[in-house]
Amino acid sequence: MRNKEILKYHKNIKLDELIIRINDLLEPAEKERIDVLASQINDTFPTLFLIGTPRSGSTLFMQWIASTGAYAYPSNFMSRFNRAPYISALIYEMVTNPQYQYWDEFADISNEIEFSSSIGKTSGFKAPHEFWYFWLRFMQFPDIPFSEEQFSRNFDFIMFQNELKLLKHAFQKPFIMKAHIIVWYLESVSKNLKNIIYLHLKRDPIDSVRSLLKAREKWTGSLEEWFTVKPKEYDILKTMDPFHQVAGQIYFMDREIHRKKHCLEDDYIQVNYEEFCRDPESVYDMITKKTAEMVPDFTIPEYRSIKEFHVSKPVSDIDDKIRKAYDFFEKKYGIINSE
Repeated sequence: MRNKEILKYHKNIKLDELIIRINDLLEPAEKERIDVLASQINDTFPTLFLIGTPRSGSTLFMQWIASTGAYAYPSNFMSRFNRAPYISALIYEMVTNPQYQYWDEFADISNEIEFSSSIGKTSGFKAPHEFWYFWLRFMQFPDIPFSEEQFSRNFDFIMFQNELKLLKHAFQKPFIMKAHIIVWYLESVSKNLKNIIYLHLKRDPIDSVRSLLKAREKWTGSLEEWFTVKPKEYDILKTMDPFHQVAGQIYFMDREIHRKKHCLEDDYIQVNYEEFCRDPESVYDMITKKTAEMVPDFTIPEYRSIKEFHVSKPVSDIDDKIRKAYDFFEKKYGIINSE
């Protein structure tokens, strides 16, 4: 039973092979036209990058914002076309947008966005997807983050910006996506990409560490195996015990964001996870207000989503070890200033 639980997170090789075949066909068509199409479009709507540490509640946040209908986002369907996202966005619109419906041919596609997931994975055609493979089209990200200068030299900002322009044009909405993968390069990103809102979802680090330890064991079958992104300081962490590894992972990633957030200036918004859960409508008001500042004629849909989420804050018998591990990094490297 335990092995079954681990296996469900493993890749589906047959699916991956089919995705490659489809994208091999579609990518040349999109690449051939992307520059011309993008040059004909005004980049009216902003893109929202959701940043933060692992296990900060970003999947719930994406499900929630998808449920409001105010923002476009990468769906599970779109994730199958990571090398032809504009084509997939047009198909998605054709299939899901009521103005393109004909005889209810796609009426079986559910419009409900469920607020449940398993280690970032969601269920449903329209449910939000992490969309990491999309980022990999523009640069081969290293296992351990390199310098801002190397990122600036290697990342294809022009193609990335053009793809985002086309996605927003297809949906006629601002577009939001997870962007944890760029937290080490925020200065470069802010200099090279315009019309971006950075949403920093911040959770109590003890809760994030606890959740990441559970996810590590659930995904790999062992607390000893590394799981998800590595910080620049990985060499410091790799020989430590799992509690210090994960506490350091959360600490250094959060520290990186706070060190670089001044580069983002007024485009940076910090959202507290607990406050978001208690009053999502006020977070909606804050984000849509910022969006409207950037797009004066942006029509803000009336808020019709959930009024409150349960704050996930379980007490665990390993909490003392977690606190001691996190305290180690605060004492050695300093308390992170969240102001």
